[in-house]
Amino acid sequence: MGCKVTHLFGVPMIALSLVMLLFDRKKAVMLFSLGWLLQFLGHYLFEHNKPILLTRGRSPYTLLSALVFVGEEWVDTVKSIRSDIAESNNGHGLHHL
Repeated sequence: MGCKVTHLFGVPMIALSLVMLLFDRKKAVMLFSLGWLLQFLGHYLFEHNKPILLTRGRSPYTLLSALVFVGEEWVDTVKSIRSDIAESNNGHGLHHL
């Protein structure tokens, strides 16, 4: 679970930092650094391995694959939260979600 959380936040921060370079270099560097810090913490503390971008098995599509994976994880997380809320409220008043 810990590595999932660090990926859910770290990968989007790294991706956003690349776009942010066009607007604010200082914020882009901060986002990039924090994103990678989360990645390293997740991999070394929870998975006990290196991020794929630091291994020989990477490809040009590695970042894209990571973004797709994290996107799917966010969708699953939001669905789970919505389901939990619906169950805790017995389905009342949540028709707009």
